[in-house]
Amino acid sequence: MSPRRVFEKELEDLRLEMIKMGNQVETLVANTIEAVTEQNKELAKQVIKSDDLIDEMEVEIEKKCVSLITHQQPIARDLRLIMSMLKSVTDMERIGDHCEDICTYSLTLEDGVWTKEIAYKRHIEKMATHVREMLSRTLDNFMQKDLDKLKEICEYDDKIDEEFTKIFKEITIEMSKNSEFVPSGAAYIMIVKYLERIADHITNIAEWLIYNLTGEL
Repeated sequence: MSPRRVFEKELEDLRLEMIKMGNQVETLVANTIEAVTEQNKELAKQVIKSDDLIDEMEVEIEKKCVSLITHQQPIARDLRLIMSMLKSVTDMERIGDHCEDICTYSLTLEDGVWTKEIAYKRHIEKMATHVREMLSRTLDNFMQKDLDKLKEICEYDDKIDEEFTKIFKEITIEMSKNSEFVPSGAAYIMIVKYLERIADHITNIAEWLIYNLTGEL
């Protein structure tokens, strides 16, 4: 097998590992949302434990990226792909961290609080759904490489920011009316803050995929 063919095989193996990590992160986000909206404390604990696997996957992929750069001396186009994967894997690891953060705060909520008629409940669920959809569409583009769709994902981040601001205001108003709600309200503020940060990292991944396609930062 020629050196070029060896390199291409290693690059494809690396891409498949990225997709595998992406699928793991997508599952983690889905479980995190369910843990919050269903107040499933056992699932929240599973998410917290699962983050270690994401950390391990990040380290392995980073090692392989560095090895390819060091030993294969890739041309500009291939180097862009490797660099975009190297950067994206960092953002995926941070998403895993924020899933852990969200589940940690969800465990502080009193039992049954989510079932109460709270004004912003549906808005949190809507925001979480949008974040999950953003991630799914971004991961699809590891293979599809659709530039227009990637740009749409980046633009959608502004909508997530708006949803966060709206929910934050709703929670603080509720906290000012009901002092007993303050502990739960503070936890919900942190939960939606970390959801917003997950959206930021998804946007970063989309931007690195755009860089791979265009060479423009």
